[in-house]
Amino acid sequence: MIKLLHCKSKLMNGNGQGDQPILTEITDLNKVSDMLPDKTNLFWLDLSDPSEQELAKIAEEFNLHPLAIEDASHAHQRPKIEDYDNFYFVVFYVVAFKNTAESQDLLIQELKIFVGDNYLITVHSGNMHELEIIEQRWKRNINQVDRNIGILLYTLLDTIVDNYFPCVDALVEQAEDLESGIFGGKAGQINQTEKILELKKIFLKLRRLTAPQRDVLNVLTNRDSPIFNEQILVYFRDVYDHLIRLSDTLDLYRDQLGSTMDANMAVINNNLSSVMRTLTVVSIILMANALVAGIYGMNFVNIPELHLEYGYYGALALMVGITVGLLFLFKKLRWF
Repeated sequence: MIKLLHCKSKLMNGNGQGDQPILTEITDLNKVSDMLPDKTNLFWLDLSDPSEQELAKIAEEFNLHPLAIEDASHAHQRPKIEDYDNFYFVVFYVVAFKNTAESQDLLIQELKIFVGDNYLITVHSGNMHELEIIEQRWKRNINQVDRNIGILLYTLLDTIVDNYFPCVDALVEQAEDLESGIFGGKAGQINQTEKILELKKIFLKLRRLTAPQRDVLNVLTNRDSPIFNEQILVYFRDVYDHLIRLSDTLDLYRDQLGSTMDANMAVINNNLSSVMRTLTVVSIILMANALVAGIYGMNFVNIPELHLEYGYYGALALMVGITVGLLFLFKKLRWF
């Protein structure tokens, strides 16, 4: 599916004021070639699951480099930014957190972006809800659009990065719940350990996304660009700061989960030691009683106690006495 939005940016008159920009949708891509040289025309082209023919058509209309088109046609690209003669090619990732009774994981969608002087092209697979939000924000703030496409790119990146925070907050809440449960009677359970490992894996996956995306924003804010002016770079720095906060939070709680795992394993080992001590107490008591039974179970003729009238009850009493004495000793030693 192809969707092309066109906006006529503000034309400054002698009083320093501009005409009201108008946002329209174009269905004929052939018109783009005629309108593209006029830098007051701003275009946003959204491609959902494009075919090779459609990508070739877009490359022809917008004069895009074949290598960038090749990257756009292949999935699982690393987050990056590439600077070509007349445009930037950016790979960014949209995430959402999926938490069900069966499992929890991140829903990750790859977004490829072409940014030129007066156009922005987004390429993705399947439906992407964030782009609908971006379109609404652009329409709502259409009066802020000037002669630069940077506002639209900022809106796009800012919306994507802002959607990371609810995911991270949900993960942080789970991490804190797991940490609280370590000494709340839940520690030592197998599923508790599995949850910690699964959550740590999700934190690592997010960290692998945010780190290179931070580098993308670093390039946009610190490198001289003929496409973006200084006013737009201030907005990009704001997105960069958000990514820094995300990275720091992810690093903090990933390390904290490591400490939580160590604490959980320590509690498990302590519980195991307690169980082993209990089994040792039971074994010693049974061995002592078995010793008494073994002595009087020998086949010697001259065992005086065997002929006593109450010898059986005496042996039982001896076993009970040994059991009580050993229990008192182990209780004093705090073995249980």
